[in-house]
Amino acid sequence: MTFTAKIPETPSQLLPREAYVSDDWFQQEQEELFGRSWTFAGVLGDFAEPGDYKTIKAGPHSLILVRDGAANSSAGKLGAGNLGAGELGAGNLHAFYNMCRHRGTELLEGCGNTGRSIMCPYHNWVYALDGTLRGLPAQRQCFPDLDKKEIRLFRASVGIFRDLIFVHPDAEPPEPFEDWLGGLDDVTWPHDLSSKELRESPDDIVYELKCNWKVFFENAVDGYHLAYLHKETLGGPTHDKNIWENKGRHLVWWSTERDGTRHRIPEFVEKAAGGIGYGTVKGAELPGYPGVYMIFPTTILTPNPWGFSISTMEPVDATTTLLRFRNWAPKGLLSYSYRAKDIPGYDPASGLIKSSHWTQHPLETGDFQTEDVWICEKVQRGLASPHHSVGGLARGSGGEAALDFFQQCILEAVTPK
Repeated sequence: MTFTAKIPETPSQLLPREAYVSDDWFQQEQEELFGRSWTFAGVLGDFAEPGDYKTIKAGPHSLILVRDGAANSSAGKLGAGNLGAGELGAGNLHAFYNMCRHRGTELLEGCGNTGRSIMCPYHNWVYALDGTLRGLPAQRQCFPDLDKKEIRLFRASVGIFRDLIFVHPDAEPPEPFEDWLGGLDDVTWPHDLSSKELRESPDDIVYELKCNWKVFFENAVDGYHLAYLHKETLGGPTHDKNIWENKGRHLVWWSTERDGTRHRIPEFVEKAAGGIGYGTVKGAELPGYPGVYMIFPTTILTPNPWGFSISTMEPVDATTTLLRFRNWAPKGLLSYSYRAKDIPGYDPASGLIKSSHWTQHPLETGDFQTEDVWICEKVQRGLASPHHSVGGLARGSGGEAALDFFQQCILEAVTPK
């Protein structure tokens, strides 16, 4: 697969307004982008036991990721399809289409443990955890000519990078996982999410964003706004003291405030957190890794000295996005644990974080994520006008050039009609 996108010095807006508001464009993305991409599916720790599974939406496709109980597995036998590095212990990871081979019924919902097999709830066809058909009721009478050895769940692909698991709807993706990583292994983080010294925050943190998913992505790679929207929470840096660089389709961010040396966090944040005295992650105290990884198309990784977080965007429709947030921090009294009820906009009835439930102005919350949600929803409301236009993008990789790059990647996948 040919990849030609570059971060330009002088960026421009490439996507039309329709890309952010049109239902037709949204459906094209589902099929041409998300239905043909590697999608974040979880971390190795989510699959601790045989039978542990998750269902994953990849564009129009519903997939299952499940661990079997095979013995003597190794990093080279972690699942079906193209693999990166990783280690699970006993058991392999498999990805399948979430549909029974009998009538196409959806097999599983959500996540959990399915035991030693997967049973269709409609007619009780039973599949092994490697996707092979094990049995079905009344086979001799109803399906006398059926050969179980010839039937298995449709395969998808699994890729593992560090502790992260990705899936692709194709059994043989046109872009192998190692190629899709695009050199991310050159800038890896020191955090080990499987370490017993880390713990994950217990709550399911989900934001409901009233904006197109690309609006949120573009805000995340906009270095120009850091010193203005977030002047009280992140303190910058300014456009000339931060940079984005690409690794394949992915983007990584650095602060360059300290005499041009690349650091993983803004100087303002480092000083503020140091004053609080949060516990640090072993091996992550020193610079040498980026502070933000934008994994194309919808995953955000933010490693830092005090923890590691994963945010995933789930496009709901052209103007609504769910943002799921997970965070790991060192065990101990001085580590920060994210609790849903403490986040501005928490709605106890739905369990979602919503702008409709803010009780104070976003700029008064002291929470940079709330500031981002506020501004992205304001951008989306501006896009609702047919008179909307972009007056230009800030020059430089610490300005808004990364938006141009991201839009190039979108246009490589989605053809405007």
